[in-house]
Parts: sequence; C-alpha cells; structure tokens
Amino acid sequence: MTAPRIIGVQVLAFHRQLDGRAWNPTFRWHERRAPLVVVHTDTGAVGVGEGWSAPSDPAPVLAALATLAPSLIGRDVQAVLDDLHADTQAALTVPHASALSAVDMACHDAQARSQGLPLWRFLGGPTGQARVYASGGLYRDDGDEAALAAEMTGYLAQGHRAVKMKIGALSMAEDLARVRAVRAAIGPEAVLWADAVNQWCLPGALEGCDALRAMGVSALQAPVPFDDVAGMARIQAHGLPVVATEAEHRPAVFAALLDARAVGYLQFCLGLCGGFAGAARLDDLARTYGVQSTPQTYSTAVMQAATLHFAAARGNVVRAEWHGFHDHLRALMPAPMTRVQDGVITLGDEPGLGIAVPQPGQYADGSQIDLYHSCGHAS
Repeated sequence: MTAPRIIGVQVLAFHRQLDGRAWNPTFRWHERRAPLVVVHTDTGAVGVGEGWSAPSDPAPVLAALATLAPSLIGRDVQAVLDDLHADTQAALTVPHASALSAVDMACHDAQARSQGLPLWRFLGGPTGQARVYASGGLYRDDGDEAALAAEMTGYLAQGHRAVKMKIGALSMAEDLARVRAVRAAIGPEAVLWADAVNQWCLPGALEGCDALRAMGVSALQAPVPFDDVAGMARIQAHGLPVVATEAEHRPAVFAALLDARAVGYLQFCLGLCGGFAGAARLDDLARTYGVQSTPQTYSTAVMQAATLHFAAARGNVVRAEWHGFHDHLRALMPAPMTRVQDGVITLGDEPGLGIAVPQPGQYADGSQIDLYHSCGHAS
C-alpha cells in the first residue's frame, strides 16, 4: 500500500486556564499550554501529534514546529518517519526533539488512519489493552489529608488498581503523613507509587525510602535531582525501585541510567523521546537490561491517547500514566478510552489514535486552541 503524502501542516497552540490552587514542589498550576501539530494527507487521512514543553511556555517548540513544517509538504509519511528515525538519534535541543516527536506521532496517526487501523494494532499490539495507573495526589490549597485520601479512593472506584501521588514539597514527616493517610484509605492491595519531583537529597532520602517501603510504596519517581545518577542507583540498590526520567530525550542518558542500575522502571515521554519510534527503541533497550518501562504524560488528550496506544502495543510496559488532574481535551476521546476496568483500559478499533482531531476554537472544558502556523493545503 502506498503511503499517504503530506499536503498540509497546521501547528496549534493549546491553552487552558487553571485555578492555581493545585501545585507540586516546583510549579503551581495557573495554566497549561502545549504545542500540537496536525498533518493532512492526499488520501484525506489526518494525523495529530503533541510535543513535550514547559507547562506554561510552549513557544520554543511551536517555533521549531513552524520551522519544520514546510519541509514536510509533498513528502510521503513513511519517508518522513524514516528520516525522523535518524534525526532523533542525533544530539538535539529539547524544542527540536519535542517537535520531531510530535511529527512522528502525527505521521504514525495518519498512517494508521489511512489503513483503517487503530494505532495499537498498527504498532503490533495483540489486544488493545493498556495497563494504567491513576496519577494525581497533588498538593492543594483547599485540601487536607482527608481530601487527598478521598481523591485516591475515587480512582479505585473508577476501576484503577494503582495510583501515584506527589511528595517532596513539605517536611519529610509531613509528606510521610500524607502517604500514610492515602495507604490507610486505599487499603493494602492497591499499588501505590510516589513522585518526589527531584526534591530529596542523600543520605536523608534513604531513611525516607525505608519509611515509604514500610507503608507499601512500591516505586519512587524522581527521588533526587535528575542528574544524580549515583543517588538514584543508591536508592535502587537500597530496595525501592526508582522511576526516571520523564523530561529527558537523549538516548545516551537513558542508557547511562540503565548501565548504572539506577532505575527499576524506565520512564519517558512520547512527546520528547522521539514519538512512537523513539519510545519503542527505549523500551527495547530497557528490556535488554531486564527493566520494564512506564510512559509518562501530563498534558492533553493527544498525548494521553498516544501513551495508551503505546502501552497496549508493548508487552514490556508495566503501566502507563493516566492523569487524573491533567485531563485537558478529554472530550476528544471515545468512551472506551476513558473507562478503566481492573486497572486496564481496553482501546477500541477507531483508526489511528482514535480521538477527534483538535481544531482551533474554544472547548467546553475551558481549553482554547489557536492556529500558530499553517502551510500547504491544510484545512
């Protein structure tokens, strides 16, 4: 089958205003912005992708996408994907890596839609089932431990069997009290992960890990500064599996983490690490070390859908992130993609990502999408 040819590209700027009452150790959520790209093909198939960006500053990625877009016009989708494979292996800036990742995502989506296949099947997945964990448990100005516990038990009521919460912004004693409240509420059987957002330092972190392990926390994301590979290796060897590292795109850094035995679960974002192709390479690499992977997302339905399809296609993925707080544009998702049963989302047979392609305009959840750049015959 001849690959569809790209005839138009749109770069879209997503924005949603938030109330500012939720926060983590490094950022207060007044807004979420994100860069999107849509490719139009001569077969009528359309593909959408999303790039990773700083939460409130997608401008560098939007500019990189606008620079890249004209070079895509007139090329068939498979040729673009072949070139992206080489480009994403090179040393790149974060905006460039993010832009290439978004284009990879959009081209895979267009390819699968042109063949009438859901992306999980196009990628070789057997059943369309994605194991997930519910990500939330942020700090809130108007919340206490009871409210936090209610949030986490709410995820279990939705069908989740694994949850993740934030720590690292308060004193060790206060954060451990939050974890204790959550564990008491969700019971002993639910899987509980914690995310310290790179805030802990050794040697005190080891004592914190002992306390977390005693409360049944089975993995700790970003326990120490992102470049402290030795620190992560010490925590990993100490007996609490480390999850890292979501804001990285360089293959050599992921390889170094694995070489140092610094991670129990390799974490990456499809919108930064090279899209579906880059994530597959990292997942393959992790498997050679006997390490499972866990793709990360905290943005719009585009990235969330891509993460679910990837998880459904890859047997080495332990769980994919399903975000309870960052639910932006979730109305674009078909109903099956939002249902969780016994910790699993069973994706449908809708072609490609299976979501409605975002369009410029205002959305019911308060989101706004603006056209940043357009070239070719985009409509």
